[in-house]
Amino acid sequence: MPKVSGLEKELTQVKGDITQFFRNGIDISSQAETRPLLPLLKAAHVELPPDLRVDHEEQKYDFYWVEVVFSCLLENDVFPRSAVFALTLVDDVKDPARRTRPIRLFPDRKDIQIFAIDTEGAIGIDASFNFVVPQVRSEIIPFQKIEGDAKLKSGITLGPFKYSFRKAAIEVKGTSDQDILWRYNLKSELCGANEFKSILILKVPQEAKSVKIKANLGVVPCKKSWFSFNRTELPQLTDQTTLFVELSKKR
Repeated sequence: MPKVSGLEKELTQVKGDITQFFRNGIDISSQAETRPLLPLLKAAHVELPPDLRVDHEEQKYDFYWVEVVFSCLLENDVFPRSAVFALTLVDDVKDPARRTRPIRLFPDRKDIQIFAIDTEGAIGIDASFNFVVPQVRSEIIPFQKIEGDAKLKSGITLGPFKYSFRKAAIEVKGTSDQDILWRYNLKSELCGANEFKSILILKVPQEAKSVKIKANLGVVPCKKSWFSFNRTELPQLTDQTTLFVELSKKR
């Protein structure tokens, strides 16, 4: 019978601890916060960009800001080491060419360099529906400073909205696709309660009566004493749910 090493015994114990004590430490929020963007732009006295006006008036699409949040609350000096958050968009539209899809994501691949520190910053969107993160010399400005400074808010059409940045190496895929994925390899020990927010601007055909999001989350928890193990050796905590996009009644 082969001998079991001390490291293997320790890994077995760690897996048992994760399964027993930390199973309920992660959660996908039960609601997707949804706002129709065209009424927001109208209320802000901002014109719709020409390409999106054509999409809306000629091709009959609407646009929605959707926020999806997952949280980690891990006790006893346990923190998330990595997280994978996957979303699948499902609607009741028959024509596959007109399926609901995101035209903007946050964070997106171009944004990954700003996740260098843990801080409370801000995001917004500009007149072309691009996400904007106010920065000075590549450093994120604290949200409280932006709120009262018109110069810092210049270029933001809608917002600013508070956003919690987490120090992480991020991989993102899914713009213009029904399958979207964020992978976080976290670079700091985020003990206690932490929220991670993903934002999508969805392009939704006006004939759609139902749009839902199938969300799947996997988080690898860690302690300082577990760093001797490869991340892939540690089991994931998982959660999944189905969220509904609240479509405007004036369609």
